[in-house]
Amino acid sequence: MTLRPRARIHLDHIVDNWRRFCAMRPRRETAAVVKADAYGHGLPKVSEALYDAGCQHFFVAYSFEGLAVRQAVGPHAVIYVLNGPDAYDDVIFRDAALTPVINSDQQFQILVSWIQAGGALPRGYALHFDTGMNRLGLPCSDAGSISEAAAQLPPALIMSHLACADQPEAGLNTTQLDRFHDVSALFPNVPTSLEASDGLFLDERFQSHLARPGICLYGGGRPPSHLSLQAGMTLEAPILQVRACRAHETIGYGASHKLTTDTLVATVALGYADGFPRSASNAGYAMIDGVSCPILGRVSMDLITLNVSAVPHLARPGHFAQFFGTDLPLEDQAERAGTIGYELTAGLTARVRRDYD
Repeated sequence: MTLRPRARIHLDHIVDNWRRFCAMRPRRETAAVVKADAYGHGLPKVSEALYDAGCQHFFVAYSFEGLAVRQAVGPHAVIYVLNGPDAYDDVIFRDAALTPVINSDQQFQILVSWIQAGGALPRGYALHFDTGMNRLGLPCSDAGSISEAAAQLPPALIMSHLACADQPEAGLNTTQLDRFHDVSALFPNVPTSLEASDGLFLDERFQSHLARPGICLYGGGRPPSHLSLQAGMTLEAPILQVRACRAHETIGYGASHKLTTDTLVATVALGYADGFPRSASNAGYAMIDGVSCPILGRVSMDLITLNVSAVPHLARPGHFAQFFGTDLPLEDQAERAGTIGYELTAGLTARVRRDYD
């Protein structure tokens, strides 16, 4: 028995999800977004599993993440660094053959200085244009001058990011698509990348050369009902103690939950110090043997209390309760906690043991 919560990482499920996206767009490339430790699933092992399955393109946020991917997959994959280059990153980008994504004029000037000092980067560079997110990205109005400046050394990729891909009817989707087409037309024969997770489920107009699935690789997001994705992670926590509580007694800090009937209550080893959100207090639930067990009271730093009256035969120390995964959809738990699946997986701390299937 271990008293630690555990995250069982299903590498075969992640690979299967990636293959489904490849099958949806058979004449185009499908990358994998593995930033933030592969959304909490473990960057080295996830990258290696996807590379062995045939994935040739990876996206990370920082150069140190790109280096970790390179060490996991070897010399041949293309690894894009989304947040772009820092003036002092030249050595790591060259040695690890990373592809910087250029988001601003300042970053473009950094790139030019690198090329002047040491020649072209081994895997080139990408240009990210802001078509309507108003976050990172080059202004579309600068695309003409940038295309002229880049004429002697064209980019390896032109990309943008949809702000409302999870809302198929949003008018901004079409606006961004039109802007992206205008920009990419200035860079003939350069591959494009527009759709990330939810963008994969928009109509064919939004298909670019290279898709960038992220959370949906790991079984999150809101795919269409006909597409069944598998959970990349199952989060479980062991029961530490079980007690019979009387009606009208209260549970946990602040006595925020008052029992209306006699209730069997289990205390499990999971809390906000493990990355499980406090906002799930009196709202989330766990599954034990396929039976829903509501969270009673507040999620505290190390502990959560569950109503296990429906599973008295399993409510014993050492038995594990599932908080999301194969029996409890990630986004269902996230919705109960007022958040999104990204935060539940990426927010797990090192206190949660990772086990790989």
